[in-house]
Amino acid sequence: MSEYLLTNEIIFDSKPDAVPYNYRISYKMAQLCLIIFKSCSSKAGCSLVKLHIISNALNTKRYMKALEDYVNEKMGFMLVRFDPAVNRALKYAIADNLIIQLKNGTFKLSGNGKDFVKKIESEDLLVEEKLFLNRLGLRLTNEKVERLMSLWRYNNAEN
Repeated sequence: MSEYLLTNEIIFDSKPDAVPYNYRISYKMAQLCLIIFKSCSSKAGCSLVKLHIISNALNTKRYMKALEDYVNEKMGFMLVRFDPAVNRALKYAIADNLIIQLKNGTFKLSGNGKDFVKKIESEDLLVEEKLFLNRLGLRLTNEKVERLMSLWRYNNAEN
């Protein structure tokens, strides 16, 4: 019964228009697995906020540059867009046993997720994403994520 935990939340409806690639669940799931594999500590896992920050950066070269500038201390803050497609893809990835959620709330790859990333790495897929994530590596630390979040809290407290 527990393997069907998310089935009430996953609904398939045909749509009249094609979904852009960056909103397709399969693309986002692959993207999230790559992010966790290349930019998150395997012991500590990856926070939801960090997944959103990096996923957002992968949307355009301008966002990629902004994240690189932030992690390299060239910029004191950056704007982040929280994309509901990330949350939905995360639910699918958990349901497909690619990603598991740790007790501390962070996410890490399962054995199936690691195998999936190995397949992506061996193919000519997600080339730009892999190049960027290789450059970024582990430089977006939890401290830098926390610093961004504290800026959000502080700015929202003033308003």
